[in-house]
Amino acid sequence: MSNRLAALSAGLLAAVVVASVPVFAHHSFNMFDVSPKAEIIVEGVVKQWNFTNPHSWLTVTVTSLDGTQADWSFEAGAVPQLLPRGITIATYKVGDKVRVAAGPLRDGRKGGVLKFVQHADGSYTLPNDAGNIGQEALDRWKAKSSAR
Repeated sequence: MSNRLAALSAGLLAAVVVASVPVFAHHSFNMFDVSPKAEIIVEGVVKQWNFTNPHSWLTVTVTSLDGTQADWSFEAGAVPQLLPRGITIATYKVGDKVRVAAGPLRDGRKGGVLKFVQHADGSYTLPNDAGNIGQEALDRWKAKSSAR
């Protein structure tokens, strides 16, 4: 009986270890500069909204003053993080005009981690994945806007 109990215990331990691996597989946020001084604001049109796990992605097409266009990709939270905030698969629609605040990628590529999104009607959503950076950025943005 004790051999059977030992085998069951070992099997249970192995299952717990295997089940916990995805928790430790998440990347760090070191590839983004989330400091307020590095924050970027990008205005454009929603090209794509991937409402997925482990991260959702918002792609925005930005048109420069000279008329050239570039796509920017922004990492957002996972579906279970976003749903309680009222963010769904229908929140960002192709063609919607948006203003995005983000922590840029440190390597200079066009993208970053979302902090907040301002919609054409003036409302805001906080699809961020990294702690409280979205609310802090939004509070700073509103304070600057009201001071003008």
